[in-house]
Amino acid sequence: MKQQLAQLDHAARTTTKTKSLKEATDLTRTLVYFNHTMDDQVSSIEALTDFLKEQHSANSIFIIDLLLSQRRITKKIKVYRDLLESINGLFSAMMDNHLNNLMKYLDSIALIISIPALISGIWGMNVGGLPGKDNEFGFLWVILFGAALAIISALFLRKKNYLK
Repeated sequence: MKQQLAQLDHAARTTTKTKSLKEATDLTRTLVYFNHTMDDQVSSIEALTDFLKEQHSANSIFIIDLLLSQRRITKKIKVYRDLLESINGLFSAMMDNHLNNLMKYLDSIALIISIPALISGIWGMNVGGLPGKDNEFGFLWVILFGAALAIISALFLRKKNYLK
């Protein structure tokens, strides 16, 4: 169990691949089954110790050792389950972080693209009085103006670390 938990912990820190998530789920399932099995055996062990006490066929050290070993195993299972829950939380946090970074990047790209689209949309209106309407280079000026604003916004977003 320790070795599997160490591998999952390493995987949670370095990857969010489906294989590691499936391994974490399988290990959680195994620990749950093992924990319930040990809980079910408590009554059997207590009945056995009571029987041995009545028959005087075992010394008290054996009975105490049997009960203590069962309790130690149960505590270890609970510790492993807690560790596994923290690893699952780490997986979840890592995936959330990756998704947040992706959404931040996509939002930044959408903002950069929307600026020239807004400018070209305004200049494309069929109304009079727009600058460059009668100039043969008016279309080029609109394109250059939109591209310049997009580059400026991209540089600003890059400086603020929104494009990583």
